[in-house]
Amino acid sequence: MKYPLLIVLSLLIVGCQHRQPHNAMLTKAEQLVFTQPDSVVRMLAPHFGDTTMDKADRALYGLLYTEALHRSGLLLESDSLIKESIAYYEQQDDNEHLARALLHHAIILYKQKQTREAVLAMKRAEHLASDIDLPGFHWYLFSVLGDLNDNVGNYTQTLRYYKQALEAARRCNNHQWTVQTLNNIAMTFDAIGEKDSLKHYIDLAKPLAADVDEEARATYLVNNASYLLSTGKVPEAKRHLMESMQISPTDRGAKLLADIYVQEGDTAAAAQQWYRLTNSFSPDVAIESYRLLIAYLNLKGDTENASEYSQRLNEVYHNLYKRNDVAGIIDLQTQYDEQQKERQQYRTTIVLLSVILFLVIAAIIIISYSRHRIDVLNARFADSQQQYNLTRSELTKMRRQKEREQRENSRQLKDIVSHLHVSANKGKPADDNDVNTLAQLSYANSPGLQDLLTELNPKEQMVCLLTIHSFLPSEIATLTISTPQAITNTRVRLLKKLFDETGGAKDFDSAIKRRAKL
Repeated sequence: MKYPLLIVLSLLIVGCQHRQPHNAMLTKAEQLVFTQPDSVVRMLAPHFGDTTMDKADRALYGLLYTEALHRSGLLLESDSLIKESIAYYEQQDDNEHLARALLHHAIILYKQKQTREAVLAMKRAEHLASDIDLPGFHWYLFSVLGDLNDNVGNYTQTLRYYKQALEAARRCNNHQWTVQTLNNIAMTFDAIGEKDSLKHYIDLAKPLAADVDEEARATYLVNNASYLLSTGKVPEAKRHLMESMQISPTDRGAKLLADIYVQEGDTAAAAQQWYRLTNSFSPDVAIESYRLLIAYLNLKGDTENASEYSQRLNEVYHNLYKRNDVAGIIDLQTQYDEQQKERQQYRTTIVLLSVILFLVIAAIIIISYSRHRIDVLNARFADSQQQYNLTRSELTKMRRQKEREQRENSRQLKDIVSHLHVSANKGKPADDNDVNTLAQLSYANSPGLQDLLTELNPKEQMVCLLTIHSFLPSEIATLTISTPQAITNTRVRLLKKLFDETGGAKDFDSAIKRRAKL
């Protein structure tokens, strides 16, 4: 994760023009909320229970107070205040303030672990913002949506939103937002192993990096260090990391620094970083740090502390297993986007039907001059209309049947993939029913895949199917009762066997996933 979600949300801004409130204090607060949020909090806090405000001022108060708190790094536990603002702006059809209020409501809902409601509120804010020319608010919104998708590993959507945020930041000519967004894009490409793209966005941020705050500057240095490490320039990378830790310590910087210490043989220094990283917001970073720290403690003979940290690691796993919102967040966004497309298509259809109706009426008026022509044209029209209705009815039935089959197959496939992930996380091998179900659903989605895998033994077929569905090598090893190294060797062998290509395990992953989409 680039920046913890709530920290990113606290650094956002909206556009220049707003409707004027009646309350002079709120007028001043709205002018300051994006540049001096701490001052706005102090200004508005004493008036929290003010009953003299009318509905318009109360709605604006709720929005500004919530915005100021978020931008100051604070968060309201209750959403009652911002909900009043949403209700008022919906009634007034004020899409600018409504979009802002919806986004801040989503922040609170996300913190309350009401993931579905939070995602829907964010997507609704995005929909409303499409008709608003507020680049500052667009930067805010797309940064939040980018962070949301980054948190669940949906990197395609992450990059799409971050690039939209970058465009908005450049329109605002704000160096701070531009560097922060370039950092986010660079880290995303780093996460997916695209080092050339990582270097490109580092270079874009370089001329502006000196003019930003400490956190953005430190993140820029960590990005640079990550690229230098990939090119083997360890001493230079270490200098960048040490500088970044002095400016503003980050989990990612600490992890890279620990890796360097391990390469240098200084495990004691690396352990100091692992201690810190056990409290990381990222479960993956925390888990890896726990494992390395436990191994280090066992090597030193400190079994008591090793046992204690093992127990803490189990608690992290337990909390991680209880998280079931990752797939839901991705699906909710997809469903919302599809619904918006359907609504747009519906509106287009209504317009077309209206045009058709107008033409029919005009035709009837013209045809009325001639009885003979009326009879002929009415007959033709009735026949055409009947054929149109029959054709449309059949096409609708076929489309709905196909959609039902696709949805059911997709749902079953998601269920079995999720179940296998759970089995892998619990250290259980896959049972035959799960294996058969995964194979049947995968072959149904990609008919040519079955022909490709026919000559493989069952275990090799299972490795291919699990790879297609993005299971980690460690998960595949658990599900197939193998070791990660054996799985890696199998993937390398299958690359040659199936595609007559040479390369590494990742090359096989790309090839089999590409073939599965055909």
